[in-house]
Amino acid sequence: MNELKHLGLSDKEASVYLASLELGPASVQDISHKAKINRATTYVMIESLSGRGLLSTFVKGKKRFYSPESPDRLISILRVQQKELEEKEKEFAKSLPLLLALYNAEGAKPQIRYLEGPEGLRSLRQTFEKLDGEFVQILSIDDALATRELMEESPKHVSALRQAKTSYRILAVLDKAEPKDIPDMGEGEIKMIPFSEFPHHGEITIRGNHVFLFSYRSAVLAVVIISKEVADTARALFELAWKGAKEYQSRIDK
Repeated sequence: MNELKHLGLSDKEASVYLASLELGPASVQDISHKAKINRATTYVMIESLSGRGLLSTFVKGKKRFYSPESPDRLISILRVQQKELEEKEKEFAKSLPLLLALYNAEGAKPQIRYLEGPEGLRSLRQTFEKLDGEFVQILSIDDALATRELMEESPKHVSALRQAKTSYRILAVLDKAEPKDIPDMGEGEIKMIPFSEFPHHGEITIRGNHVFLFSYRSAVLAVVIISKEVADTARALFELAWKGAKEYQSRIDK
């Protein structure tokens, strides 16, 4: 039954077709009884199945009979569906550049996306890895390490950044975590600042015209703002913080 539904048949269509397979050539009354569906609905299902090429009809004497086509016919239906899907994919591929241009268009109004949970995080990482250039980040290391959704696929994400030789600068806010707990992503620089003086439970990451805001307090929540003006402003604030972090870095180095 489930296999037939996967091919696009409804529950009642599948029931009528299976009943017909068991009965062979049969009247609508017999098929209705076997499928446990009322007669009027059975007529509708028979018409639908006939249109799909799964049932045929003939008259014997004064009575009309309905005969099932071989289940091999289902393979043909699947192939037709596959071909239709491939054609739709080709048509969509033609429109994709325009849609992407609209999606990435920079205007006065920033684009804002809100995501949550593991799937949302996975989508954001894929977006992030496709961007170019250095990224800058302020991150609560303790909260990141304690977030299961964040750490499950972290090695894969870190590996992708390393392979791309991504440059970065990170302001790592540490409480109980230690510098060795920070993943080595390759060609970057990290400054560490104490949680006691800069307490927060999230992350701000800027790359290109994207600003990624994360909260790790209860569950992974993320907001992405796509705007050159907003990204430039956030990056300027990071630069200010980066210069100010020298004081705390020198304390840690001692």
